[in-house]
Amino acid sequence: MIGEIHQILIGLHIFLAIIWVGGILFIGWGVFPAVKAMKPNEQRLFLHTLMLRTHWIFTLAGAGVIITGFLLGTVVGPITHISDIFRFAYGISWFIAFLIGLITLAWGIFVGYNQTMKVLSEDSLWFSAENGDALPLNKAMVKITCLESVEVIGFIVILICMVLLR
Repeated sequence: MIGEIHQILIGLHIFLAIIWVGGILFIGWGVFPAVKAMKPNEQRLFLHTLMLRTHWIFTLAGAGVIITGFLLGTVVGPITHISDIFRFAYGISWFIAFLIGLITLAWGIFVGYNQTMKVLSEDSLWFSAENGDALPLNKAMVKITCLESVEVIGFIVILICMVLLR
């Protein structure tokens, strides 16, 4: 029975990770650059709508990844006591990945999303861009890109912990 639950949790964990990581990467590396072809007001409306409709999906997927990862390490995994975390290489890498996952999700929720919505609601940036001065808007978008890169770094660290350090 534990073996079947383990397989279901792994499948769910991977599926949710694809949604979380893939969604963030697609928006950051696919949508944001493509939106540059639109007029500033169109960009603003599109990005605002996109963020409102996808943020909660990625947040729930990220939370699901963290929860299933916790269960895979503990309930159906090798960590049975808190001391196991620091006694075994798996426990250490699992714990680091767990903490980085929490930090990455919190960063996306409280820093990346909030900064993006702040830029999207800053009328002066968009008004200036519509009138030919796109430099302030471009600087703000570069700042968003840098802030969101923290999530990508988090994903990479988690992968290193769970794949290479096992």
